[in-house]
Amino acid sequence: MNFWLKKRPIGTRAQSAAAGCDKICAHQPPRFTSDSGIDMHQLLDKLLFNRATLPLRPFYRRYPFRAEVSMRSANDRGMVDMELGFFYNRIPKAANSTMVTNLVRLKLGYDLPSRQAKRTFPHPGRLGTTDMSRFPGLFKFTVVRNPYTRVLSAYLDKIARFPERPGNNITFDEFVQKLSDNRQFLYSNAHWVPQADLLLVPAAELDFIGKVESLDSDLDEIKRRLQPDNRDQITTAGPPPTGASRKLRRYYSNERLVDQVARIYRADFETFQYSPEFPA
Repeated sequence: MNFWLKKRPIGTRAQSAAAGCDKICAHQPPRFTSDSGIDMHQLLDKLLFNRATLPLRPFYRRYPFRAEVSMRSANDRGMVDMELGFFYNRIPKAANSTMVTNLVRLKLGYDLPSRQAKRTFPHPGRLGTTDMSRFPGLFKFTVVRNPYTRVLSAYLDKIARFPERPGNNITFDEFVQKLSDNRQFLYSNAHWVPQADLLLVPAAELDFIGKVESLDSDLDEIKRRLQPDNRDQITTAGPPPTGASRKLRRYYSNERLVDQVARIYRADFETFQYSPEFPA
């Protein structure tokens, strides 16, 4: 990758990087590790796909990303497969690991660990101009979750499970208050970023929006669209479930909490047609 070392005007470096990787970025390159143990695939990925170069890539020229969340983080939430013919906009804490594992099985015919599975498919920043000419014909979908349950699951999984970490020794009430008061904190972690802000294409352009609350039937529909003859059983994957849906009443101890979450995630309730009424 000597082109990174050549001197050129500052204003053209991002454009040159974006143009130069068109031929090598459309598909995931083989992973390899240097003698010092550095994952060179990950290093190359960071060099090629960052906040300077991503806006210049063909996908983001068509779909400019304007949300407050990190563009690189959001880009990592997109998965594309031209062979199966899909674009999946994965949402953390919305059956993300289960969805990826099942998509890998459709492609490879066998399961992979969740972390490895998430590296199987190229992200949209890798798509070149030829790929983008085929993009309108892909089956585009996502899976979302009721905001009340999702934010509680994020708290239980990322905060309450690790109380020894700095800033984590807080109650759910305090966590929601921090989300409400501190916009930077709200957008600091994709697991509690509003789902609507993680969409890489407009919701109206998605062919299917599945929901965790009806995951079995929705995943069956997704598999039917991609491989109509596939009869494999659904594989559940990911970290241990938090059981958030069974703990709503315990953690939402007052109406103020309910109102705060309804306000913070108003776009999610509206975009994905969830009732703001608290689940019974």
